[in-house]
Amino acid sequence: MQSFFSRSARLASALGLVAGLLLPLTASAAPPLPGPVALDVRESYRLLSSTYYKEVAGQSLLDAARTALIDAAHKHGARVDIPALQAQDDTEASMAQLDQAIVSVAQAAHGTPTEYAYAAIDGMAKSVKDRWTAFLDPQEFKAFNEALDPQKISGIGVLIEQDPATKLVRASYVVPGTPADKAGILPGDNFVTIDGASTKGLTQENASKLLRGKAGTVVHIAIAHTGSTPTETVAITRSEIQPPTVIYKMLAGHIGYVYVLAFGRATPTEFDAALSRLKAGGARALVLDLRNDGGGYVDSALEISSTMIANKPLVTVEQRGVANQTIDAQDDTRIDVPVSVLVNGYTASASEITAGALQDDGIGVLVGTKTFGKGVMQTLTPLPDGSAIKITTAHYLTPNGKDINLRGIKPDVSIGENRGARFGEAKDDAQLRAALDLLQKKIADAPTKP
Repeated sequence: MQSFFSRSARLASALGLVAGLLLPLTASAAPPLPGPVALDVRESYRLLSSTYYKEVAGQSLLDAARTALIDAAHKHGARVDIPALQAQDDTEASMAQLDQAIVSVAQAAHGTPTEYAYAAIDGMAKSVKDRWTAFLDPQEFKAFNEALDPQKISGIGVLIEQDPATKLVRASYVVPGTPADKAGILPGDNFVTIDGASTKGLTQENASKLLRGKAGTVVHIAIAHTGSTPTETVAITRSEIQPPTVIYKMLAGHIGYVYVLAFGRATPTEFDAALSRLKAGGARALVLDLRNDGGGYVDSALEISSTMIANKPLVTVEQRGVANQTIDAQDDTRIDVPVSVLVNGYTASASEITAGALQDDGIGVLVGTKTFGKGVMQTLTPLPDGSAIKITTAHYLTPNGKDINLRGIKPDVSIGENRGARFGEAKDDAQLRAALDLLQKKIADAPTKP
């Protein structure tokens, strides 16, 4: 996934200290490390030393923490002298040294113990030299969660855009089960007015402000349905809406299109809803779009894969000190039509698990460009004070035993992305057109069902 973990702003002020002054640490005056933060430090040390997928020495973690503390103090304009920290067989003895170093540096550099504890944890996480292992402070942890599981908003449940022909606001996608869906709004419908205000030339942002509002309030929309000249005014009661991670529609030739933006907790439920609608609409084939999907929760990827694969391997997981585990799909497949999968260089992590399983098990034909190549898994552990640590704890192989880490998955049909591509719009999306061509041939060659 894209990184949420920049620390360019942390520890940026000098707080009036004289640069270049070497400050000895005085333990006697150091305040105690706050309880939740002390637990953060201990849990991070324990997890890094025991669950990272390669062996990590406790001494290397302590050395990294010490270096990080010195660097953090220097950014505040203070130079401190920290005695070497010695890893002990007794973890508590090791942690007592680190706690003392944190609070002493915080006092010497006139900072808070919390920010220096964060610096020490961050240093330990970076010491394993794995780009996916990272410490997240509370704000970063919140941003990470919101990227996969966006917070609910109050509105009617429709994605909008400007109609290039009429310059009116139009519905580009209607979230299933929302007030807009229940009111009969369909993709392509023009919103002529919103609460009496014309939408002609209105920006997407300003139109969204008109559509959103407190749950339980009513918005009046004059709608021109696709292919219909008369307008219909509907009153829609706003409600709390979960922003979608799955977008779907029916394309020409009764080919269903499902775009998975990320593998969040709610994604399998949204995926099932999309499948149900497409099957009810008579879908004869399916395009699964995983382009620009940076991954998310592995369980969600496996659950979605299982809707297309029955009684076959999905992935093999390798973990430190544990026998390899192969995870198989259950016998509950709900897709029995040809499938094409769109991938590109930003298809990564959990989305590569799904793509690799569909390719290896012969269920889906991959179309596009080589995937990112992230064949490792992370465990995200919330820490007591609201921060978290994300650690690479496993390495995975596709069902055929392919190691894709730093290699990626090669598509079955290689085709680059065209300039100005609009994902999901066949006339503006060369990769999608290639996937549709394959599926149309499969539909034509399929035996007619009695």
